[in-house]
Amino acid sequence: MTQSQKVAKELNRLLASGHISLQALTAITRIDSDRLTALLHEEHHGTVNVASDAPPLTDAESTRVSVLTALLTHVAEIDDDERLRGILESLTAECRLTLENIAQLTRVDLDDLKRAVNDPGSVSPATKYTIALRCSYLINAANLARPREELPQ
Repeated sequence: MTQSQKVAKELNRLLASGHISLQALTAITRIDSDRLTALLHEEHHGTVNVASDAPPLTDAESTRVSVLTALLTHVAEIDDDERLRGILESLTAECRLTLENIAQLTRVDLDDLKRAVNDPGSVSPATKYTIALRCSYLINAANLARPREELPQ
């Protein structure tokens, strides 16, 4: 079984179980639903274009769909402290914000942010909740500010 067939199999499982819908997958990936449907049919037919005349996914799109599928498949297994660290690392690595920037924007104590990155277990549950909630808002704000393609219909 090819890697794309494994991805298709896992995506089909997520869709069939109601973990995600094709509409959500289209909105998240910004890939036309016909092209995603062609990928989903690959699991059963072994070729991408059996289901439609839609062009196959580009290598970049295939990589994005593979990463998303892996993340969605294992989301429940990730420890909450690791999620919190991931939120902060996303803001620092992807958005190039410093912990100082984040502290000022969220009004969270800088020392709490540093502990959340280095040793999340040392941060109180209430503080973790505040950090996660406020930083999730920052991630959403950053995503909304990024250039967007039109959503496929």
